[in-house]
Amino acid sequence: MKQRILLIVRKLNIGGIQRVTINLANVLHRAGHDVHVLVLKGGDELLPDPGVTLHYEDFDKAFRRTGIGLAYDLLTRGLLKPAVPGSGFLWRGYYGGRYLKQFVERLERDYGPVDRIIARGQGAFETVWSWRDSRFWQVTVSWPGDYGSRLKGAYLKRLYDGKRVVCNTPNVREQLEKQLGHYNIVPSHWATVGNPCDIEAIRAMADEMPDDLPARPYVVHVCRLSRVKRQDFLIRAYLKSGIEEDLVIVGDGPMRDSVEQLVDELGVRDRVHVIGSRTNPYPWMKHGRLFVLSSMSEAFGIVLAESMICGTPCVAVDAPGGIRNVLINDQRRLIVDNTIDGLAEGIREGLRHPPALEQDPELIERYRDTRIMQQFLELPTT
Repeated sequence: MKQRILLIVRKLNIGGIQRVTINLANVLHRAGHDVHVLVLKGGDELLPDPGVTLHYEDFDKAFRRTGIGLAYDLLTRGLLKPAVPGSGFLWRGYYGGRYLKQFVERLERDYGPVDRIIARGQGAFETVWSWRDSRFWQVTVSWPGDYGSRLKGAYLKRLYDGKRVVCNTPNVREQLEKQLGHYNIVPSHWATVGNPCDIEAIRAMADEMPDDLPARPYVVHVCRLSRVKRQDFLIRAYLKSGIEEDLVIVGDGPMRDSVEQLVDELGVRDRVHVIGSRTNPYPWMKHGRLFVLSSMSEAFGIVLAESMICGTPCVAVDAPGGIRNVLINDQRRLIVDNTIDGLAEGIREGLRHPPALEQDPELIERYRDTRIMQQFLELPTT
């Protein structure tokens, strides 16, 4: 039976949550469902296929345009947020939930009943946490760090207590269940559903030939340049590995200047190439001899699945999150000690004895978009 489905995401810039949201929207649309994507803070670097309906609604701006909303915003920003650290989402979510309810009512007037609503990423459901509806599932892609204080427990209660929660890996769910249990927070429903990948589309995009693909053999890293992704750690491990291949880093982010500075300080500009963000990173994945992940933590690691789809094996440090859920079977031996020495040895081993991906189709098929789509369609809404 065809359904009308609303997906909610904070932004549509380049990123894992955004790419997965688009993947899910596209496969639902191809299956004949009426798909709507609500974007809360703008962005158009990633867009769904024609036929998926996009809605841009900034609830914060809409509320501030009302007289009482502007006063409320000044009060919460000027007094409550500084007095109660970390509480900014709390004050926004009170009215954000009401705005989402009104948006859904308008959507139903214009298009008909909405069957299910899926918000992806904490940034999205922080914005609308106060709304409760049996159709509404929130997809969590990480757990909220350390346990912290009673105040943190109060925040988590707003976000998760009595809610319908989807985790994208078993490890994320295990960590989140432990943390919520510490504060006696009980979601009404739990589910574990992986991230969808359009396998054929990824492979077709990987066949494109950008002009700036390196001429020399290389290992590749595709990630946001940030403290959590640890590109400094990656570069030092790469140099310690002593391999002949170059290192290509595809991505952008707040740490780019420091990454570029480190490359210059180490005098390896001729071997380490920081090429910036790419809407289509797959050719760089396909032509790399090995994909290297150095993250401090990684809730899922969609780039690992995408790299394997492109035919390139992966090495990753044994960091908290979903890496052990993604790299299974023979790929698991390239999950290495979370040290520079461990990653350096993993790089050498991955080049000497790469896993034979073509002999393990289930490694990739687990994330086929049609399979993941069906799991979302089976989530209860009553």
